[in-house]
Amino acid sequence: MEVRNLIGSEFLNDGKELKVVDVKVEGLTVILTTEEIEGSRKAKYSFGQTSLDKMSKVHPKLVEVMKEAIKNSPFDFRITDGARTAEEQFVLYQLGRTKPGRKVTNCDGYKSKSNHQIKSDGFGHAVDIFPCGVIENGEYRKFTSEEGYDDKKLKIISEHILKIAKEKGVNIEWGGNWKMHDTPHFEIK
Repeated sequence: MEVRNLIGSEFLNDGKELKVVDVKVEGLTVILTTEEIEGSRKAKYSFGQTSLDKMSKVHPKLVEVMKEAIKNSPFDFRITDGARTAEEQFVLYQLGRTKPGRKVTNCDGYKSKSNHQIKSDGFGHAVDIFPCGVIENGEYRKFTSEEGYDDKKLKIISEHILKIAKEKGVNIEWGGNWKMHDTPHFEIK
């Protein structure tokens, strides 16, 4: 093969799509000069069916933002919660009250409703996420549970999601900015 035929070739490196623009040979070493292909960057991550199913009753605008945000998120994440029934909300409300665990919500699902619950438009208006991995040196590394609950990672992801939402003209709020500090939570305002 003629080494100059590599010019124009495209490949993925560290999540970036690169195109070979020049080739030099120095002894037995081949040196490729590349440039990043802007605008056609391939998605690093995508949602599995479980995450998509959890968003089936979530407001379409929030789903659209999440589907766009996952593509080039700094970290891979999954949707852990979408729309909830009043009963499901009440079970969460009991944590740290009548059941062991830390308090995770102030909404009991009946007197005080969560934005995860179906609204008059037929959709839940909130999702919760969990960081689950990252591509490092071209390889996927799954996070430990401890890494997934890292507020620093959630803050980095939230900045990315909020940027995508702003670009799409969708007003989203991040629970990490609340007094209760619910870093996995995102909702339409």
